[in-house]
Amino acid sequence: MTDDRFFRRAGPFRLGELAAHVGGEIENRASADFLVRDVAALESAQAGDISVFSDAKFAKDFAHTGASVVITDRKLGQHEHNGTWLLYAPNPRLAFAQVGHKFYPPDALIEGVHPLTPVHPTATVGAGTQVSSGAVIGENARIGNRCYIGSNVVIGHGVTVGDDCVIGANTVISHAIIGARVVFAPNCTIGTPGFSFVPSGKGLLRVPQLGRVLIGDDVEFGGNCAIDRGAIGDTEIGNGTVFDNLVHIAHNVKIGHHCLIAGQVGIAGSTVIGPFVMMGGQVGVSDHLTVGAGARLAAKAGVTRDVAAGETVGGYPAMPVKTWHRQTLALKKLAERKKGD
Repeated sequence: MTDDRFFRRAGPFRLGELAAHVGGEIENRASADFLVRDVAALESAQAGDISVFSDAKFAKDFAHTGASVVITDRKLGQHEHNGTWLLYAPNPRLAFAQVGHKFYPPDALIEGVHPLTPVHPTATVGAGTQVSSGAVIGENARIGNRCYIGSNVVIGHGVTVGDDCVIGANTVISHAIIGARVVFAPNCTIGTPGFSFVPSGKGLLRVPQLGRVLIGDDVEFGGNCAIDRGAIGDTEIGNGTVFDNLVHIAHNVKIGHHCLIAGQVGIAGSTVIGPFVMMGGQVGVSDHLTVGAGARLAAKAGVTRDVAAGETVGGYPAMPVKTWHRQTLALKKLAERKKGD
């Protein structure tokens, strides 16, 4: 379920209307008048929700989903399920994106200059908090006690910031719930939409990004970090994790507590990072992977597979670090031998 502090939902819509909207076909026509109330992921959907099953690797979630309706294609629809109604579409992900836009259309623009002061009258600013010049605090935002808000910071509507936080100049935060004692160096961007598009006949359609960023206590961000909000679920960062400068975290990534992430690391969507993981500079991690607790990723490692707990990897594609060193040494010897021929 989306957080109504950040997103304004339209509907409900009859299932027949949604089918017509995406050019799909309902498996059971008797369900055409059923009222669909929201979009949701398979694993978290509840009665009244519509979800999507577009890849066989999520068959287990499909079998146990609580969604009333699932968008899928005829082949995938043959997988075992618990009797949920099916909406068939040739491209289920595209259809789900179209349904998401119907439930969550863009906010209407209001012409003119906003007459209110930069701190919205519905916002709450805690005791002992300093808000510097040029900062903007949005509708229903909540700022804790003893925080420092730097110049030109923008805190969007509905954002919650815990006590004793430091938010450096020019940082922009939206769609986020932030714990206590979190530090942002200048120029961070938190809660932007993730990089998720579906090809359509008219080009690329952005998949609605309807999640949040959840940041625990005692987290620290270096300058120019960019953290995308979740697509439907949330992007999560555990307590005590530290980021160097220029780190990018994509949508739906889950990072455990007390991780250490060096500069220019990029982690692709829906990857799960366990606690106490260390990543060297310029590490790249592919999407939908798991990096186990206490793993270490050497600088510039390109991670394309799961990494076991406690494992140390390096190179591209990332491999056990001793194997990587042996390969590097063997290549060096081979090059020297060729040079001597």
